[in-house]
Amino acid sequence: MSFDHGVRRRLPETLADTLQDEILRLPVGERLPTEAELAERFDVSRTVVRETARLLVQRGLVTVKPGRGMVVSEFDGRLIADQYSLLLRLSEGSFEQLLELRLVLEVEMAVLAAARRNEADLEAMHAENDRLAANVDVREKFLDADLSFHEILAKASGNPFFSLMIKPINGFLRETYSSGPAYPSEATDTVREHAEIAEAIAAGDPSRARFATENHLRRIMRHADRLAPGRTGDEPA
Repeated sequence: MSFDHGVRRRLPETLADTLQDEILRLPVGERLPTEAELAERFDVSRTVVRETARLLVQRGLVTVKPGRGMVVSEFDGRLIADQYSLLLRLSEGSFEQLLELRLVLEVEMAVLAAARRNEADLEAMHAENDRLAANVDVREKFLDADLSFHEILAKASGNPFFSLMIKPINGFLRETYSSGPAYPSEATDTVREHAEIAEAIAAGDPSRARFATENHLRRIMRHADRLAPGRTGDEPA
């Protein structure tokens, strides 16, 4: 198959766009053709194929594994998480502002979840809340259950874009909370508030779900300076 080279200086980008269309139809873990096979198929140099692979990795579409070449990766929002981290490191955004984003997203997620949730979502929420309550004194397990609950909430909204946004936020929160001395803050309150959110969603009550979620997240925001010391206000992250 001959490949239309177009403008040569943009050849890797053109090839990356072509392969992207194919990759999006492949299952996670599928191995792409080798460097030599792609070079022959599209009549380009191996240098072009290597640059194309670099672009696809940057887009989060593939990983490069020794001995296997390019493999289709799960699109999990890692690149978005990297941008969050960069903004904080450059002091162009504060930890409180990241929590503000979470507040705006999750309050509406809860409203939608109250209308769209299914039995599997409700069971998953209750299971994570049981795990949360059972691990108040076990920091890492408590953190896992805490963040997992919020990801289930995103899924229950029925809107995949919420999950795409929440997962990288949670990835950043996991890193921050794991290294901070004050997490969890008022763990028993978190257990109670998660239960209130789940109950409101199970009851199909959007107003109650909105109130419970906002109440929970605003309490967390009040403790931002303790949860992420050095990443709040005007201090460099």
